[in-house]
Amino acid sequence: KSFSNSLCYLQCGNMFGNMLANPSGIPAFKFQSRHNSIDWRRFSAIDVERVARELDVTTLQENIASVTFCNLDSEKCPHCQQPIDPVLLKVLKMAQLTIEYLLHSQEYLSASLALQEEQVQACLEELTQTKQQLDKQAEELKGVKEESRRRKKMIATQQLLLQAGTNNYHKCQLCDKAFMNYSYLQAHVEPITHGSCKKQVEQMEDEIQKLKMKLKETHTLLETEREAETQQKIRQREEEGRRESERWKEEERTKFQKEVDGLRQLFLTEFKDIASKNSALEGVSEMESFYLTWVLPSSPEASGAAGPKPGGVQSGHPTG
Repeated sequence: KSFSNSLCYLQCGNMFGNMLANPSGIPAFKFQSRHNSIDWRRFSAIDVERVARELDVTTLQENIASVTFCNLDSEKCPHCQQPIDPVLLKVLKMAQLTIEYLLHSQEYLSASLALQEEQVQACLEELTQTKQQLDKQAEELKGVKEESRRRKKMIATQQLLLQAGTNNYHKCQLCDKAFMNYSYLQAHVEPITHGSCKKQVEQMEDEIQKLKMKLKETHTLLETEREAETQQKIRQREEEGRRESERWKEEERTKFQKEVDGLRQLFLTEFKDIASKNSALEGVSEMESFYLTWVLPSSPEASGAAGPKPGGVQSGHPTG
């Protein structure tokens, strides 16, 4: 039994040691110094047996600070005025330290309890939200199941209609429903102004209006694009005409330049021929002048031809 008690005390000590190491927001534990003197008169008036018998916790709370933080080192026995027994003093100091540590443990446990309550409250709120989500998903699942059941029934009906043949049922022209009898179809079509088909007709009319608007917008867009394309083609044609005109002008300019160069070359050739002919004629004229001036007068034939010589002899013929 003593071994079990010791083991229990060791486990409690380990728990308190963990609280000391991890105070969870409470300041680190430290033993306080003791300077207060004990009030012997007040303690002599307390009936300890009554407190234990009646569980007078109020008296304990009122005197716990005085007991825990009083200084007993200088206290003496009021009867014999002798110092307190050192062993008894150690026991009292250990009791004070134990009470102080238990007060710290109480504060730690209170803070931990408050923290755990906050965590429990957060978990409860999260659990409530999870339940709400589960309920919502259950409702959605129920709706999906109903829709699946309805679609299965519709598929089964369509399969029966297909098996019966296309001429054995009457299909509504305003919705997707089909009827085995024409009277059922008439009964379905008659309240069209107040039934579900009216909504489909209105939806179809809205769709038609939307399609008309889209068609009008598309037509306008096409007209704009066509006009832009026409303008683009006109600009391209003008640009091509301008380039063609520039090319024709360049060709004509080149052709004219070639003709001018040919005429210049022809004129230059003719000029050279004329110059060479003039040079030849000038050379002949100079030779003729030289001949007439210098060669002909000095020759005998030239002298005879010039006139009769003295003695009656003419040029070229002896006198008779």
